[in-house]
Amino acid sequence: MKRLLATLILFTVGLAVSPGQVAPDFRLRDISGKVYTLASFKGKPVVITFWASWCPICRAEFPKLHQLAQEYQVPFVVISREPRDTEQVVRDYMKNYPRFLPLLAQPGGDNPVAVANRYKVLGQPWTFVLDGEGKVVNLYAGKVEVESLKDDLALAGYE
Repeated sequence: MKRLLATLILFTVGLAVSPGQVAPDFRLRDISGKVYTLASFKGKPVVITFWASWCPICRAEFPKLHQLAQEYQVPFVVISREPRDTEQVVRDYMKNYPRFLPLLAQPGGDNPVAVANRYKVLGQPWTFVLDGEGKVVNLYAGKVEVESLKDDLALAGYE
């Protein structure tokens, strides 16, 4: 069973946007209404995590990821791919994580599920580390270790 699960995870990751590729663009807004695109982060590394408020792995790893976001001061974009995560649900959940940048549907722009589909995300959490040119340095399907993210941020040009 473990072997089958490992094979499925590898297959699933193989479908996603791959390291070295430019990440798909998006047009989403934050809680205050400011619009962001991938170009908004040009010139600096960024971490993008697709999550859901009910996801136990997301709940377990967010405190450590938030601590890393505070320490490194790089953008940590969090996009819920759960349609039931309304703006109020996201707003309430993110009160504990002020360094995260939660992005929501933008009228006339994208919705989070469409963005997750462009990244070929099939579950949560999925975490992408991008360099300043928007290229994928690494991606993680499922739990990510903070030390691995630190290594990836160094590869992405974090100084």
